[in-house]
Amino acid sequence: MDTDRQADDAWILGVQRKLYQWSQAYPNDAWRDMWGWLTDTRMLRHAWRHVASNRGARAAGIDGVTADSIRKKGKEQRFLERLQAELRSGAYRPSPSRRKLIPKAGKPGQFRPLGIPTVKDRVVQCAVKTLLEPIFEAQFWHVSYGFRPGRSTQAALEHIRRALLPQKIGKDGRREGMPYNWVIEGDIKGCFDNINHHHLMNRLRARIADRRVTGLVGQFLKAGVLAEDQFLRTNSGTPQGGIVSPLLANIALSAIEERYERWTCQRSKARPDNPELGVIAARKARSRDRDAGRCVFLPIRYADDFVVLVSGTQKDAIAEKAALAEYLRAITGLELSPEKTKVTAMTDGFEFLGFHVAMRWDKRYGYGPRVEIPKAKAVDLRRKVKQLTKRNSVMVGLGTKLRELNPILRGWANYYRYCAYAGWVFTGLDWYVRDRMWRWLRMKRPKAGLRDMRDAFLPSRVRPTWRVWREGSVEQYLLAWTPVCRYRLAWMGKPDFAMSSGEPDA
Repeated sequence: MDTDRQADDAWILGVQRKLYQWSQAYPNDAWRDMWGWLTDTRMLRHAWRHVASNRGARAAGIDGVTADSIRKKGKEQRFLERLQAELRSGAYRPSPSRRKLIPKAGKPGQFRPLGIPTVKDRVVQCAVKTLLEPIFEAQFWHVSYGFRPGRSTQAALEHIRRALLPQKIGKDGRREGMPYNWVIEGDIKGCFDNINHHHLMNRLRARIADRRVTGLVGQFLKAGVLAEDQFLRTNSGTPQGGIVSPLLANIALSAIEERYERWTCQRSKARPDNPELGVIAARKARSRDRDAGRCVFLPIRYADDFVVLVSGTQKDAIAEKAALAEYLRAITGLELSPEKTKVTAMTDGFEFLGFHVAMRWDKRYGYGPRVEIPKAKAVDLRRKVKQLTKRNSVMVGLGTKLRELNPILRGWANYYRYCAYAGWVFTGLDWYVRDRMWRWLRMKRPKAGLRDMRDAFLPSRVRPTWRVWREGSVEQYLLAWTPVCRYRLAWMGKPDFAMSSGEPDA
């Protein structure tokens, strides 16, 4: 098996750059010949490396085969040769996914259905995604953030915060007025399970004219699911767990941004050499409509979670909520949850992606938007720490317990580090964790004296002026050590294929 990974990656990058540049230059055309690239040995090797190095390499589909087992037996070459022969002869057919129910975090008794494809299907899906992603990435809207390379939840929140910044300064020097008074909090019922296949395939065929590729995607959508030895047809939706599913969901959900093209990005004004002209034209349209007293709507979407910022009255926001629900039902087959889709005043704030966003009054500067840590999330972390430091866990050592807690604390701090007043919240949580560890040690060593207990409360090896619970080289991670700042949209990365490096080589 050719293991020259750098040569394979260079060839694939050249193909992706060619597709991305073509998609930007010809936004209304469809690419006609992709099958040769899809079935190329270098493409399949690249897809195999991705699947084999993924965390799901040990997960098996309905055939019981895992990527680890193929690799350990040294059968990668034979596996890829057979797969290539099946694809080129037309004999390849996707297998049904194996359904596994994953408990939803913080929702006892509720589960998320996860479809696990076979290793063969995962490799083909990865190859399809490698080719489709640059074509659609060039056309995705700048207000879309979920499942896209270089974009994150923090970037989506910063986009919202900047959009909410008041632009007018009063005579007293304070910011006055709010660009958006209301927000529609969108919640789609079972998004991945209910996407209309006909709508999705029409959008796919508008950019991909190779029938063998579109036919392959259609087969993946119709492959079905095997749950408890019972075959279930998939007449709608994209199975969660498939490598290509997030990209397909983004293609379908782009219809939300298209509804608000006037205020989001006027595609007719954009040029291939300067796509930002469409965004500038939309920004000017928002300003003109707002000054004229007309309603303005601005969507920001992260996968199937989205909000629509509304400049207008509550009545306008409620009417748009109903119109949007009807639009989604007709175009994509999706329905908004009547209970969870709400119209909220900006001063009351709203929850989005686990953050709280609200307009706050400051006597020095006037109104300003803040992205805050919800109190409920801090309470959930305290509850989790308490569960991990109860009496039934005292059989392990202090170092083992710290190794269990530290990844949770570090991950939580990194997720919320860009919030307003995050440092205050982190300090309070550090105090709580320190107290819980004290109680845990008292339960573990009930006869130990105070001096013996303090032997485990030592100067940190990272910051000697701080005392932490420590055993050997393992010490408590303090959330307050996490640098806190405001996220900058300039930090968003671009995929490699979006960075031009001369003429594409494919």
